[in-house]
Amino acid sequence: MRKITTCVAVCCSLFAATAALSQEKAAVTLIQGAKYVALGSSFAAGPGVATQLGSCGRSDHNYPHLVAAALDLTLTDVSCNGATIPNIVNTSQRGAAPQIDAVSSNTALVTVTIGGNDIRYTSSTFACAGTAPDEACTTNLDQAAIGEAVKQLPAQLGAMLDAIQAKAPQASIVLVAYPRVFPIDAINCRELELSSNDTIYLAALGRRLEEAFVSATSSRQSLIADAYVLAEGHGPCAMTGRWINGAQATDTGIRFHPTAEGHMEMARLVLAALGSTSE
Repeated sequence: MRKITTCVAVCCSLFAATAALSQEKAAVTLIQGAKYVALGSSFAAGPGVATQLGSCGRSDHNYPHLVAAALDLTLTDVSCNGATIPNIVNTSQRGAAPQIDAVSSNTALVTVTIGGNDIRYTSSTFACAGTAPDEACTTNLDQAAIGEAVKQLPAQLGAMLDAIQAKAPQASIVLVAYPRVFPIDAINCRELELSSNDTIYLAALGRRLEEAFVSATSSRQSLIADAYVLAEGHGPCAMTGRWINGAQATDTGIRFHPTAEGHMEMARLVLAALGSTSE
């Protein structure tokens, strides 16, 4: 009963918060009980957010579960820690089929958060956090390979979105951006535990990831829930309302990943992108 009460309270607050954002948008109509498939990596799965389900870092309070509860949809969540775009499109992960196999012609909604692992964004941040400034950690990364992956990312995201749409022609697809890890004044954010030079490099990598999301959706009917833009002021050094952790996890989530509050806000942005209408 406690869990149900919590979900109801969260969903009611999500609807209230999205009302103003969605008033002027053409709403997507989703029938109650419609099929919803959530794809993506750890930023979708919700590692460290209670309660964990299985071995992929999925939480029953990640943003897909919150969206499904708010709109009364039937959720299939195949998001998984460490996933890359190939793991969505054509490559198995941990013995599981490619995530896109969960999408079918009767899928009504698909959400996706992916791409950070393809450009080594998260792993590079993990590797460099806590290192001494004189180690110049990011200069020891394979920056040429990372740069090439960044160049390819918009086209890879676009091809993935096209593949999803081909499997579910009537589905609404929402690409959910990564919340901003590095705030505008990131160099002064001690919670990151990064040197100034490493911060500059990794912050630029985060911006390129966001640019790839915008590019991939700009020429398609896919929607974007832009948690990167709206997370400014809610990063690792925020005193309150922290959507994402720094080098050390706070009460929820894991390091450099969304908190429980971050997942609530990502869900709110998905609902706003859809116009939060169901029937």
